[in-house]
Amino acid sequence: MPSPTVVVGAGIIGLSTAWHLAELGQRVVVVDSGPAAGGTTTAGAGFVGLWAAGYAWYWNESERDVEQYGIDFYRRLAESGNGPTGYRQNGNVWLTVTDEGRADHIPPFEEHRFRPAGARTLTPAEAADLVPGLDPSAVTAGFFHPDGIQISAPDTAAALVGALRARGVAFREHTPVTGLEARDGSVTGVRTASGEVIDAARVVLAAGSWTNTLLAPFGRELPTVRVVASRLVTKPFGLPGTLPTLMLPELQGLWIREHRGGLTYGAGRGYEPLFVSGADRRTEPARRPVRPDLLDAMRESLHPIVTKLLPDAASALGADETATQGVVSMTADRNFIVGAVPEVAGLVVAGGDNESGVTHGPGLGRIAAELSVTGTTTLGDASRYDPARFPAEAPSEQDVVGLMPARREADARRAGAAA
Repeated sequence: MPSPTVVVGAGIIGLSTAWHLAELGQRVVVVDSGPAAGGTTTAGAGFVGLWAAGYAWYWNESERDVEQYGIDFYRRLAESGNGPTGYRQNGNVWLTVTDEGRADHIPPFEEHRFRPAGARTLTPAEAADLVPGLDPSAVTAGFFHPDGIQISAPDTAAALVGALRARGVAFREHTPVTGLEARDGSVTGVRTASGEVIDAARVVLAAGSWTNTLLAPFGRELPTVRVVASRLVTKPFGLPGTLPTLMLPELQGLWIREHRGGLTYGAGRGYEPLFVSGADRRTEPARRPVRPDLLDAMRESLHPIVTKLLPDAASALGADETATQGVVSMTADRNFIVGAVPEVAGLVVAGGDNESGVTHGPGLGRIAAELSVTGTTTLGDASRYDPARFPAEAPSEQDVVGLMPARREADARRAGAAA
């Protein structure tokens, strides 16, 4: 029997890669250092939308197509009956809280060439009609994308694992991969912590923030910065499940969505690059970090804001909140890294999630699978994600932060004017 394709990493990108490899007729083994779908994916907030249509100014139609594919993929998965996924089409609402914010952040949606059907600008009163519990006096404008969806990232990943097992995909859980095996310039397998070598015809690295450890021996590093990301979850207080996902770009990138009758939310104060606490690329992060200091800072920053926006949430904010944290990888140009590793034939990398792995995971997994098997892809523009667009030697994580384009289009405009 020929050797399988081995996928290293059982997060949403790795699981999607395995799904599409199986669709391409490959025998697949997924290897992960912990339980399948038990890492950063389970900390995912689970909202999906067309970010390339007015929010992420550095993305184009390729990312838009990957995002639409993800929306369609999750709908099909929910309809397949493979397990609960929490899928619902609630839409996404961007809100501004100042006149300057309205001028900065709403026109990119209104004028965008990818503006989806049914998208519309909202007055404060219209936003309050659409968003249960919103105080219209707390906002200056809104913009609605009707096709945005919400899922439960842990439930969806578990449903994918079940569906993959049913399709014959093998899982090797609690099996840390410590290195790659290669001969004559081609990958031949993966080496585990026990010393076992799992033979492979091809390998896809979908190991997220752990990818560079495996690439480094081959003279290739990805220009990423690993960031602890946090979100808070309140106790239930009767919030209806129809709440759209709320995005407030001028408030540290605040996002809010409903979770089991309460809120889950997060923003900038709950994020910190690992290098701030002394880690470098040779330091492997914890699968699920615990940083109470970041959670405390986020609570202090956001509780007044959330209370002003959604007054009914005030009683649920505080000591009874629970938290989830993971490690995401941001890239030097804020785009994804998916493609063949130039130094090793048969090796494909799929990473650099830019904190949007749940949204883009299905599409990136399809691209990784197709590139692994056929060398081409039928989704998006693979040249935008090619690892070879970067030098083999990556800058430090601190320098990667300096290379990243501004997060908001308004900030980029101001930076350009200042220059």
